[in-house]
Amino acid sequence: MTKKRKDAGRSQPSLRHEWRAWAVEKKPVLLFTLKFGLLVALFYVFLAFPFGDRLLYRDLQFNARIADACLRLFGQHTRLVQDVVIQSPHFTMGIRRGCDGIEPAWLVCAAMLAFPAPWRKQLLGMVVATAILQLLNLVRILTLYVIGVYLPSFFNSAHLELWPTLFILAAILLFLRWKEHTLVQDQDPAVHA
Repeated sequence: MTKKRKDAGRSQPSLRHEWRAWAVEKKPVLLFTLKFGLLVALFYVFLAFPFGDRLLYRDLQFNARIADACLRLFGQHTRLVQDVVIQSPHFTMGIRRGCDGIEPAWLVCAAMLAFPAPWRKQLLGMVVATAILQLLNLVRILTLYVIGVYLPSFFNSAHLELWPTLFILAAILLFLRWKEHTLVQDQDPAVHA
């Protein structure tokens, strides 16, 4: 090999070197993705076991009880039947798996746990986000009941398209707002004084 060819070979970075440089540069994103993926998988494994399913059912019962109480408070003649079914002379609605705020709350919590932040900020963020998503879920159940009574033709669209989209947006916005707030506090020297 000629000297020019040897010099040209040395000046070009090898594929292995480029891969390593890319991995070092992307390490925070890769770690976040790995942690987030593992935490999400853990959630679904937990739900696959009978005790996870029982806990979820208890949450569905709680949501149904609270929604029924709110509807009665607002003058609706509802009653709770079969623990998770809200019934009235005008409309019957079952609170089923997916009709809870657990999954979106877990996704937000998994993202917060995967993000490099102090435990106190993670814990506070998870508590606030979970509370907001549970409250939003109650609003969802109440509005779906009202839609079922007064706009039954819109019920399926609201139930299957509108509310799932709103939950996804709410979960993303809660995480982004928490992340922004956490990063600003970490950079502000007055906060640490």
